[in-house]
Amino acid sequence: MKYQIEEIRSRVDDIFDEVVEFRRELHMYPELSEQECETAKRIQSRLKQIGVEFTPDVAGHGVVGTIYGQNREKAVGIRADIDALPITEQTDFPYKSQTPGIMHACGHDIHTAILYGTAKILSEMKEQLPGSVKLFFQPSEETVGGAKQMIEEGCLAHPEVQSVIGLHVDSGIPAGAVLFTPGAMNAASCEFYVTVMGKSCHGAHPDEGIDPLIPACNMVTALQSIITRRLDPADTGLITVGQFHSGTKNNVIPGETKFSGIIRTLNLENREKLKEEIKRICHGIAVAHGATVDVEFFDSYPSLENDDQLYQWMQVAAEKALGSENIVVQSKPSLGADDFSYFCHESRGLYYMIGTGLTDGRESFSIHSEFFNPDEECIRTGILTEVVGALKILEEESKTW
Repeated sequence: MKYQIEEIRSRVDDIFDEVVEFRRELHMYPELSEQECETAKRIQSRLKQIGVEFTPDVAGHGVVGTIYGQNREKAVGIRADIDALPITEQTDFPYKSQTPGIMHACGHDIHTAILYGTAKILSEMKEQLPGSVKLFFQPSEETVGGAKQMIEEGCLAHPEVQSVIGLHVDSGIPAGAVLFTPGAMNAASCEFYVTVMGKSCHGAHPDEGIDPLIPACNMVTALQSIITRRLDPADTGLITVGQFHSGTKNNVIPGETKFSGIIRTLNLENREKLKEEIKRICHGIAVAHGATVDVEFFDSYPSLENDDQLYQWMQVAAEKALGSENIVVQSKPSLGADDFSYFCHESRGLYYMIGTGLTDGRESFSIHSEFFNPDEECIRTGILTEVVGALKILEEESKTW
């Protein structure tokens, strides 16, 4: 379809204040993962006002909106996560969190408001759209991975979604700019829990027991050799031990020692390899010390790999909307994880960052900080790129329908 970028920019300007107001409303009343009941109601109320059909209570408190275009069987998806974090806000904004101990410190209020603004503009253009648009207001990104649950409940069907785009705020980029990462962008992760069993005894008679603390300490140290000696040096991987617990009294050798951590890799194959190496090393060290060991793994999010074709389309659309000077391309991925990765594995996916960095000389605090202070101009950038990105994808994909 043909559209005038100037008209879209003008429409974004028209609704900007309304979308900022919605963002501030969400910011004042944040809700934790799996508890986003009132947030979902606020989203549904806004969608009703603009005449967008929606399905509530998807994967808990998720909301799936649908804007039907000329083709009601094919669609592009746009995702925004809606949950907040257990953080006490320390800013002095008049719209700061009114819920003790909970804050939108990861920008999900911004993501949600942007998607509402995008929905408002695209719904006004629905008769011109070659295909439909599905809006994924997704719960539980910070905990159980609401994206996976939404997919399992059929959000990518009826109409069929071939491609999904999503965005995330980034205070390291100035407001008005966006950042794309071709290919691998975020890591696959997996939590692991290790329990080393020995035989407790009096600390004065260690020969009468089996101290699990010693092999556990050796395991923590030896796990780092997996990255340096068992993983291809050209690949990226990380093993972090974050917790270690042993004993109850200074003069007692404990019966067991526990430690746990997380694996991060840029592909699923290496995640499986690191799991096998962790088991091998832990069991070997346990046997050498006369102890036994139990190792458990709990896979978290898969790797987030951006689709090459979507990247090319989105880059073209973003340059048209923002100008090439506001497009940043970064080849270096992050070992952070995001459940948008499930969309990348079940459809074609493209995730990108929008700048929230302040441009007036004040310090820009990063996400997950109790002082997080995004420049709300990022909302204008987010709506504009989502709208033109969805239009570009629909235009290109409709050629094959």
